[in-house]
Amino acid sequence: MNIKVKGGQVISGEIFPSGSKNSAVAIIPATILFDKPVRLENIPNIKDVDRLVKIMEKLGSKIRWNRQEEYMEIDNMNLRFEGLDKEDLGNMKGTALLWGPMLARFGKVSFRELPGGCTLGIRPLDAHYEAFKELGVVVKEGPNSAEMDATDAVAHDLWLTEMSPTATENIITLASVLPGKTKITGAASEPQVQDLCNFLVKSGVKISGIGSDILEIEGTRNLTPVTHRILSDHYEITTYLALAAATHGKIKIKNAIPEMFPHINHIFSKFGVKVEYEGDTAVLDGKHKINIHGSDCGETMAVKAQPWPSLPVDTLPLFIPLALAAPGGQVLFHNWMYESGLFWTTELTKMGANIVICDPHRVIVNAGQKLRGATIEAPYIIRAVVSLVMTALIADGESTILNADALYRGHPKFVENLKKLGVKIEES
Repeated sequence: MNIKVKGGQVISGEIFPSGSKNSAVAIIPATILFDKPVRLENIPNIKDVDRLVKIMEKLGSKIRWNRQEEYMEIDNMNLRFEGLDKEDLGNMKGTALLWGPMLARFGKVSFRELPGGCTLGIRPLDAHYEAFKELGVVVKEGPNSAEMDATDAVAHDLWLTEMSPTATENIITLASVLPGKTKITGAASEPQVQDLCNFLVKSGVKISGIGSDILEIEGTRNLTPVTHRILSDHYEITTYLALAAATHGKIKIKNAIPEMFPHINHIFSKFGVKVEYEGDTAVLDGKHKINIHGSDCGETMAVKAQPWPSLPVDTLPLFIPLALAAPGGQVLFHNWMYESGLFWTTELTKMGANIVICDPHRVIVNAGQKLRGATIEAPYIIRAVVSLVMTALIADGESTILNADALYRGHPKFVENLKKLGVKIEES
């Protein structure tokens, strides 16, 4: 899919964010724990959820997905164990989130080939394997496969070797059915981890420390099926705030979970953008002037992704167009996690951007350059593609973004929503 965008546009309007992609891809597999129907609401209509549904149906799930009304009813009564290969898993690293629920339900996992993912770089699974071993799971790793046996798994205290949301979620789901108490130190605390915990608590699991880096889980086999509404997607909320900020637009974002946005809003403030709230609605009034904090003093401002509750690494690309829109100054962007997470910024130089790649993890953006439309190639990184669209919106002339399919892994109705906000944009 290619996207054509006219520059010099200002967005204006009201938007309802979709349900969280990362919550959905954690909670849908977690329904494997139940042998009775579960209803999930606010499910985003995206490719990654499509892939999960197909995998679950192969395992024997009966799934009714009302895409229009955004709910899903999942009946796992007749679930059975199946080994999964790359043909089943597709190019989606998040299918590793099936491991914890499958070990809890079947006592075993067999991935004959591990799935791929987006082009961010090496994404090792060691944190998952080490944590499972701490709970007594026998793990057999192949060059590109994984087999696990949880026959002798027991509740236990463990330290995660990496503050990984997916590793944390896998251990939470397995620990939810293990008798006794499992304590996870170094747990990730991202919104999607909290969402999974709250879903399981409603179902009868005792979990303390939700939202912190220490979780204690008391497992139970007596889970009660519930109806659960997925959180709004904090990435999508950040996306529309950034789109409005970069174009000096006005926007109201409903269901904007303000309690989870203090640090993200702090990053916006470093660019002269103040996010206001009316209840749970985020508001930008279009009166802001983008600038780079410290530029008057000749300082280079730094924007660093860090583990939650700091700036999520996936949102880092959304702030690069804000730097490009500033009249002057320098911003160092630091992606500590992925060694290929910023190479796509070379495409922005085709539009006149002055960007220096310092090393695989850092780039410097020099603001104040005249941006012009161009034909650019999108990477397979969701928010990087959004960043390219944002830059095209603030450039002069028309831009074409080639192979922008990654957008729909995380943003349902992206182009449709932009049109509702007054943007002239086409996909082909």
